[in-house]
Amino acid sequence: MKYLAAIAIFVTSVLVVTIAQANADKVYSAQGYPYKLLINRADEVKIFYREHETGIRCHVEVSRNSEKMMSVAVEVTAEQFEQLPLTSCLPRKAAKALLAGTFSQYL
Repeated sequence: MKYLAAIAIFVTSVLVVTIAQANADKVYSAQGYPYKLLINRADEVKIFYREHETGIRCHVEVSRNSEKMMSVAVEVTAEQFEQLPLTSCLPRKAAKALLAGTFSQYL
């Protein structure tokens, strides 16, 4: 009986590790600095958007160590959003500011 319980615990732990690894996603970015570093330093990068007749209104939310930072909403064309969603919704200056915020724990 003890042998059966040990096997059950082992199988369960292997399944939990496998499931945890299956849920991990890799994110690749061709946008370079500061976008790639921001993605790598953040726990989550989310793009929120709303489509309307004249284009798309969007903003970006970055989470790191239970801290959330949000960009100002911007208006972009559907074409810009389709080609480069992160870059179009997060201007370079705003991306640098969010990136600097990920280092704030060291200040």
